[in-house]
Amino acid sequence: MIGDSNTNRNLWIITGLASIPFAILAFVDPAKVKFPHIYILFVSACLFNGLVVPFVLFKNEPDWIQKTLALGVNMIFATLWIDYTGGTSSIFYPNFYLLPIIAATMYCGFIDSFLTAFFAGLLSLWFQYNELGLNLAIIGETSILVNIIFFFLLSSILGYLIKIGREQQASTMKITSELETAYHQLSASHEQLQSYTEIIEKMNKEMEQLAITDELTGLYNYRYFQIALDKELKKNKFSVISLFMLDIDNFKLFNDRHGHLMGNRMLAEIARVIKENVRGVDTAVRYGGEEFAVIFPGMDSNEVAQLAERIRKIVENTYIKTGAGEPVSVTVSIGVASYPRDAQTKSELISHADLALYDAKQAGRNQVCTFKKKPALES
Repeated sequence: MIGDSNTNRNLWIITGLASIPFAILAFVDPAKVKFPHIYILFVSACLFNGLVVPFVLFKNEPDWIQKTLALGVNMIFATLWIDYTGGTSSIFYPNFYLLPIIAATMYCGFIDSFLTAFFAGLLSLWFQYNELGLNLAIIGETSILVNIIFFFLLSSILGYLIKIGREQQASTMKITSELETAYHQLSASHEQLQSYTEIIEKMNKEMEQLAITDELTGLYNYRYFQIALDKELKKNKFSVISLFMLDIDNFKLFNDRHGHLMGNRMLAEIARVIKENVRGVDTAVRYGGEEFAVIFPGMDSNEVAQLAERIRKIVENTYIKTGAGEPVSVTVSIGVASYPRDAQTKSELISHADLALYDAKQAGRNQVCTFKKKPALES
């Protein structure tokens, strides 16, 4: 049987329903009809073709025994129907045999169709033989056999075309199903790949962030400071940029007295103070050791000096407790320089801010100094 079992089951039921009007024609000439045989036969045919064949024999893919049983029983039904409605004088003779041939053509293969047509021809001759004798049956009713053979050939061609169409349909459905499966697998793989890509991108961003971040303080590191200062100088080539350098006073002595763990806590606390007092556009970094730096785009040295003084005072009044509960604090010195007033290049800006920091240290520490150009020596 070609096609899926549900489709063929439904087609078998539809074929059976389509044959009901032919059954009604049996009562056109009641004198030839055998009662109650015709009623019993009608009910039997309905039950067999409406229930047994579609829901028992053809429930799954039928084998040759189930196909032969379905066609054979219907051949018997056709023979009895013709016999009960007048034999050779029945309006159904011999055309009623075409129904099993149609069924064989639609649901079975070429051999089943051939055998069904062959037995239909033999049964037609059998009816003629019973009534007219062997010679008359063969010679006088040759047209019956010709019609059956012609219909068999026609139905075989149609059946072959139907078979090809169903095979193509089944192949198309299989390919479609495989494509859908492949599409879903590809979609799942794409989503998984996208998920992996997002994870990798996130990890890359985290790694990039770690590469430019100081682990202890959470500020940017020296490497990022160089990148950020280059970027700001290019972006603000004709604008003012200021830089301050901050150094913790006597930090080595603090570490020697209170330990490096307390020193780390103090570094983190000063970093917090700086972050809380600068703008979002400013770049705060741990320059190295106990030294910090902040890049201020758009601010001159006087404005930055005022901000630096505020930070210095906050640090001076910030205390952390030692393990013994003793509050301790530190002071800081800050140097400020601006571009383009104090420097024309990146290296000059860093150097001059560092010189201003040196001046703050030399002046007694715990203060803010801006860069001042040294007067030229007279020759």
